[in-house]
Amino acid sequence: MRRTALHLSLLASLACTPALAQPVQTTPAATSARATQVTSVEGITEYRLPNGLRIVLAPDAAKASTTVNITYLVGSRHENYGETGMAHLLEHLLFKGTPSLPGKTIPTEFARRGMSVNGTTAQDRTNYFETFTASDDNLDWALRMEADRMVNSVIARADLDSEMTVVRNEMEMGENSPGRMLMQQTMAAAYRWHNYGKAPIGARSDVEQVSIDNLRAFYRRYYQPDNAVLVVAGKFDPAATLARIERDFGPIPRPQRVLPPEHTVEPPQEGARELVVMRPGDTRLVAAQYHVSPGAHPDATALSLLTIILADTPGGRLYKALIERGHAASIGSAFYAMKDPGVLLFMAETSKDQPLAAARAGLITQVEGFAEAPVTELELERARVRMRNGYEQYMNDPGALGIALSEAIAKGDWRLFFLARDRIETTTLADVQRVAQNYFQASNRTLGVFLPAEQPQRAQVPPAPDVAAMVSGYQGRQALAAVAAFDPSPANIETHTSRQALANGMQLALLPKPARGEVVNGVLVLHMGDAQSLQGLTTVGALTATMLRRGTAGMDRQQIADRIEALRARVGISGSSERVTVSFETRRAHLPEVLALLRDLLRAPTFPEAEFETLRKTSIADIESMQREPGVLASNALGQHGDPYPVGDPRHARTIAESIADLQAATLAQVRDFHARFYGAGHAQLSLVGDFDAAAASAQAAQLFGDWTAREPYARVDRPFVPIPPAEFTLPTPGKANAIYLAISPIDLTSDASDYALMMIANRVLGGASLRSRLADRLRQREGLSYGASSWVQVGALDRAGRFGVRAQYAPQNLSRVQRAVTEELERFVRDGIGAEELAEAVSGLLQQGMVSRSSDAALAGTLANQLYLGRTMAFTEEFEQRLRGATPETVNAAIRRYMQPGALSRAYAGDFAGAPAQAGAPGTATGTASGSSAGGDGGSSEPPARL
Repeated sequence: MRRTALHLSLLASLACTPALAQPVQTTPAATSARATQVTSVEGITEYRLPNGLRIVLAPDAAKASTTVNITYLVGSRHENYGETGMAHLLEHLLFKGTPSLPGKTIPTEFARRGMSVNGTTAQDRTNYFETFTASDDNLDWALRMEADRMVNSVIARADLDSEMTVVRNEMEMGENSPGRMLMQQTMAAAYRWHNYGKAPIGARSDVEQVSIDNLRAFYRRYYQPDNAVLVVAGKFDPAATLARIERDFGPIPRPQRVLPPEHTVEPPQEGARELVVMRPGDTRLVAAQYHVSPGAHPDATALSLLTIILADTPGGRLYKALIERGHAASIGSAFYAMKDPGVLLFMAETSKDQPLAAARAGLITQVEGFAEAPVTELELERARVRMRNGYEQYMNDPGALGIALSEAIAKGDWRLFFLARDRIETTTLADVQRVAQNYFQASNRTLGVFLPAEQPQRAQVPPAPDVAAMVSGYQGRQALAAVAAFDPSPANIETHTSRQALANGMQLALLPKPARGEVVNGVLVLHMGDAQSLQGLTTVGALTATMLRRGTAGMDRQQIADRIEALRARVGISGSSERVTVSFETRRAHLPEVLALLRDLLRAPTFPEAEFETLRKTSIADIESMQREPGVLASNALGQHGDPYPVGDPRHARTIAESIADLQAATLAQVRDFHARFYGAGHAQLSLVGDFDAAAASAQAAQLFGDWTAREPYARVDRPFVPIPPAEFTLPTPGKANAIYLAISPIDLTSDASDYALMMIANRVLGGASLRSRLADRLRQREGLSYGASSWVQVGALDRAGRFGVRAQYAPQNLSRVQRAVTEELERFVRDGIGAEELAEAVSGLLQQGMVSRSSDAALAGTLANQLYLGRTMAFTEEFEQRLRGATPETVNAAIRRYMQPGALSRAYAGDFAGAPAQAGAPGTATGTASGSSAGGDGGSSEPPARL
């Protein structure tokens, strides 16, 4: 389901390299294995080693980072009876080491080097990737590590036992989501024979009873060079990299085994199927799912276009039929384009006062109604524009492109990525209409409903095509032009950045630089109001910001969306009663038009009444759907505890009931009045980074915004430090299998204080470095209690109301063990502090993750805008990094004792503790992998890492 959400950027880091043994050796002659070039498309080249390993190199010198991605052609569909979840479980165990990388060496090196890493398991494939600061040392280590664990991973009984509880915890996380549960069970009902009906997470009984011998056999069978594709994308020397790959992967022998044949074919569905899922929750859902062609088949492109035609917001048929007519609160879609015939699912969510029957009827009518309402040329062209822009964005981001190629590889060949793009132009209106009427019919439908508490027709689903013949001789389009490298060091950024102020006070920061695809990123921030004038306007201010894209002079919401797509741009607007932030991306040629469009959106919104009512209702439904979520309840309880501000104050921590009441009371007249009083550019910041004309952009900004000021005066709403006494809250969430531990204490600190750098180091060691931290080592690696355990430090640049916090997710029956583990680790952390090795690792990681962050033009634009507001330059970032380098164990430990006292924490425990089963005897362990914690030098936070 589509939701509006804040996403934390997970940044990475780097450090020194230990010796790494070579992978399996055969004979001396094997070490001289040479790769043979197979094909080249648009600057991307495939090679093959004698042992069968396929290599895809996608160089881009314009980026400061490199991505190594290895895809194994094994997923949940390859699991035998009683082995569901085995591919996913094996993904976990590949982080547990090899004889030459024992124990925690792999996650330690990930953290030391600031690598953003992950492992993911799907139906057709398993992949592992690392994104890191481009350097020969990092690339060399990553390739050696991947070659080593391809055939030398230690698949040990002890590691399996320790990981078991984490895998269970990951299952429980999924069980907390009504949408995920409905999708899993709808998929299972749709497939009678094919393993696509089994979720990659597996059956609990299979996972818990897995044989270590079977797991090792599975590993030896599928983790071999002839069943893998290695992709390297980003900044690297292709010739040197190919030589490294030959050195590291070449000695691995081609296996003697023959992979078992796959012959299961799902027969055409013989009639509509329906299921009802009844579980605790506050959301009602209806989903309609249809069998469709394999992902490599030409029909897949028509299906992608149909997905946009049906499920796009706000122009899609489902949005207009269900959202605009008040039959649903939200809609969503999921296209499983896989190697064998997959499925396409559409879903609708209703609020408490919307009858589910109307949503169900409307959903089916729209999806299966193309015979009565054929696809129009306008709909098809709009969908084509969306898909073209999506492919263009992938091509401009080598890291994302490298990961995206995994999905094409899983379907049969990486070149399918380009073939599917080309089919956007050749797929006709008749093709789309034919595909819709063939697949979207009642006999091919599986309908699923989530409730809190005649003549058969056959869809003609084609078999998987001959991909080799399909891509044979394919040349592709002309490769994108190469772009000169740009050094993302603070000093170089400062040298190339110009700053100025307009007559009305608006500030500009302009950084012209080379960018792949002539891309330019920008951030525009408006600040407004003061503590007195904003009283009682928190919800109204947020609604005003959200309404800006829903209508302006001469354009409705859909026309605005079409205009943004036509300009090959992305525009995001978020805001509150105190500020509005506009983040955008476009191309050099379209920047003037995008800036003019932003002027219209910000200065001349029309605030359509129908859009306002839709927004108000969907916002209420969103809050209602979350009011039993453990994480939401825990966060709200601690936010309200010790809140010194009265109801109506913009700093007040509102309850869920207050938020709903405010939305119910809000009026369109209030929104229009808020815009008229508070919006203006007198206290605004605009930053641009990328390929653009600085002089022209400055002149246009002055023309568009230089005469715009707000009626109401602006003064920053201060958030001073407020001591809060510690307290504990236990919050029951019946039926929720995953529980949350949340602990927060206030800290009196700003980002310009010398202690800020020390606290960033301390937090990274304690819980900010994902798998390599004190909390992760104890709760996940050693005791297997939590899929994710982390800490964070949230510190402002001007406000002194900082926060230190700890978060963990776990099974409710393990609450006492989690409490004990967190308390013991915090007490040991304060008592003993950190050592020189941990300090060096943390500093290296923070410095390298800062470099990776600055290599992103979008992130850099945000940093420059923030610096304008704070009166800072990149010299502040340099000073912050100097403080990191100058830290000692003694200074960090003193900061730990000042700010991280366990006795100052208020704690909240949210979960189904009454309904939890008896505590399991053997400790288990978790799954997935992630990396990151923020290390910005301009204030902000080191937040909990995102899930893998």
